[in-house]
Amino acid sequence: MKINSINKQSNRQNFNGLADSATKFISKHPGVVAGLAGSSVIAQKIVMSGSEAAIGPVIDIGIGKAITKYNGEQDDRTNQSSKTQAIRTFSQAVGGTIVGIVIRGLAIGAMCALALKAGKKAKGDFGKLIAKDTNENAYKLGESAASWGKALGGAAATLVMMVTNFIIDVPVINAINKKVTEIFNSDKKEDKGVK
Repeated sequence: MKINSINKQSNRQNFNGLADSATKFISKHPGVVAGLAGSSVIAQKIVMSGSEAAIGPVIDIGIGKAITKYNGEQDDRTNQSSKTQAIRTFSQAVGGTIVGIVIRGLAIGAMCALALKAGKKAKGDFGKLIAKDTNENAYKLGESAASWGKALGGAAATLVMMVTNFIIDVPVINAINKKVTEIFNSDKKEDKGVK
């Protein structure tokens, strides 16, 4: 029992030490933390949606072919259904990426501009926080404002997209879906004509 209690105490001390170190780092370098949080917002959207656009349709079609083969279907209905789903998956990924990048870019740009304006005035808690440790150096002030603007803009974009997902995403996705379906169907007609 003594060994267990010593191990628990040691683990607690290690955890507390890590937590204290993290807290000290964040309090000393809030701009670095904010910049890392904000700068990756658009990159994350591109990577996630780009992966979905590339891999999702392949998975949809692969599943359709596997089901068709397993069930021994002769009418190809599952294959056609999976191709329709693949087009939908691709359209959702591309449409979501376009809208997401635009919304994030606008939100981050607006917040960076607001942060810079507040930092120049250095009034109020927010302005003082941005201007802190910049010593009226324009470059440092710009960096600080950009860091805070990116972090706050990323958070604001998430809130805005709760609304735009229904107002903007759906029509954009439907338009892309319609266009890709038209291209896919025209290719099928040309193939039949060649045969």
